[in-house]
Amino acid sequence: MMAVTMLFYFKLSFKLSLAMILIFAASAALSQALGAYVLEASIGIFVVAWIFQFIGHKVEGKKPSFLDDLKFLLIGPLWCLGFLFRKLNISY
Repeated sequence: MMAVTMLFYFKLSFKLSLAMILIFAASAALSQALGAYVLEASIGIFVVAWIFQFIGHKVEGKKPSFLDDLKFLLIGPLWCLGFLFRKLNISY
């Protein structure tokens, strides 16, 4: 699944894709480090993230866009990286 996602990312931006490879690698290393607790940690992070996401959308007054299209779900991490790249004056 990560390989298919990376193909989508490379189609959009080479530099952002390289940053996502680093994020994917860090995530894999963290998963290895958590060992037997990776499932519990993943479920906890997922639940907390969804709670904050829906709180944010309630405040914003709009429903989450990615419920309409999987592409929006995949774009979210790149959108955050794009924000970081702009702050660091890195063109992408």
